[in-house]
Amino acid sequence: MIRSLNERYVEREDEISGSVLALLSGEHLLLIGPPGTAKSMLARDICQCLGERELYYYLLTRFTSPEEVFGPLSLAGLKNDEFKRKIDGYLPAANIAFLDEIFKANSSILNSLLTILNEKKFHNGRETLDVPLYSIYGASNELPEEGEELQALYDRFLFRYFVDQISDSGKFLKVLNSNDGEFVPPVKILKSDIDKIRKASENVRLSDDTISVILSMREDMKRKGRYVSDRRWKKAASVMKIAAAAIGKKEADITFIPLMQHMLWESPNEKEEIRTSLLNSCVSGGTDLSKLKNEAEELFKLALGSMSIVNSDLRFPRIVYCADCNGAFTSLESLRKHHSETAKHSFMDPHDDAKGGRKNYKRYSFEELVEMLSREHGWKLTEKRSAPESRLYLKEINDLRKRKDEVLEMHEKDRNALLSELNENIWLSDRDKNDMMMMFSRRLTIMNEIESIMKDTSALLE
Repeated sequence: MIRSLNERYVEREDEISGSVLALLSGEHLLLIGPPGTAKSMLARDICQCLGERELYYYLLTRFTSPEEVFGPLSLAGLKNDEFKRKIDGYLPAANIAFLDEIFKANSSILNSLLTILNEKKFHNGRETLDVPLYSIYGASNELPEEGEELQALYDRFLFRYFVDQISDSGKFLKVLNSNDGEFVPPVKILKSDIDKIRKASENVRLSDDTISVILSMREDMKRKGRYVSDRRWKKAASVMKIAAAAIGKKEADITFIPLMQHMLWESPNEKEEIRTSLLNSCVSGGTDLSKLKNEAEELFKLALGSMSIVNSDLRFPRIVYCADCNGAFTSLESLRKHHSETAKHSFMDPHDDAKGGRKNYKRYSFEELVEMLSREHGWKLTEKRSAPESRLYLKEINDLRKRKDEVLEMHEKDRNALLSELNENIWLSDRDKNDMMMMFSRRLTIMNEIESIMKDTSALLE
């Protein structure tokens, strides 16, 4: 079913997976974006996939009355002094509903709508009815305006998607040439299927890695001042269990974490940052390599700073140039300061520069340049370091290398395990899967950079 919908729509993988998961989990989904981005068409096609269904569709305006949404008053009831509505064919009797421009709902509609969304109940006169609703799909061209009632309505939608125009030109041409005939789903989801999946999800557990990422993400969002209610976290965890149960898994492994990217953001400008954090958590193996790299760089600077230099204020007989930023230096003190700030920059011999301009000069590291100038030009540029400090920093380097090697040892094993799990997970988009694998490749690059910094530090100390 998901495959057939992805063939019909382009650049809507996330929205399609989320729509089906909303249906299975009994949660609600919100599509935000400009007009003409197939929001209502997608929702209607998802509805076609439900075997036994009562569909309700309505475009809300400021002037929509409760009768248009919840049904007209029953004349027979009024004769008996009962305030009841005839709900057949209206929202309280629907299995699935699509409410377009949902934030245009006025206050006379909001209270009943909030009760239906949150509790799936409808107060019809003296009766409280259980609404046979699976999901409500809401759509809006814009985020809700300031106001407690609309914010409460916004919070009831667990799944949130910002639907934009098609970005890829080739895919856009496919849309131009496509036939927008009626969608005929290859399979239908029955109520018995949904009940079976929900029952199976009760025996699905979150893996230890998944729990660790959730706790870490929650603390990170607290630090950044972003409020996510405990209810939303709990519902997100339940959706991951539903997603796992639907494909026959007994555990919601780390690859289900990216589903939360569509449940945690409040405004669209938070989406990418949250997505990147979640994907990175899935491939990190519990180790923050950026922190490891910062430690290596800091250790290099400490080792460099521990050097006591004789004649540090010695003036060079000619200017020394940085080969990377064209910085010019006339003393060892200024050269060393530049090196401590930009450890990877290399330098050129003043004689090379005088002879051949800057065309074919040889690059020198800081240490090579100091040694060369001392040897060939007779400059006294002695550098000394105390033995205890050297031993201390060498020990720290060895400890750091051990931690890096442990991560490297697990890298390929973790990568293969993740790849296998990703291939089984039908809920993630190709973009999410590809980006996670690219992050693994990037981690290998970072580990090589860390090793290079440690080698430089060891050479400096030795």
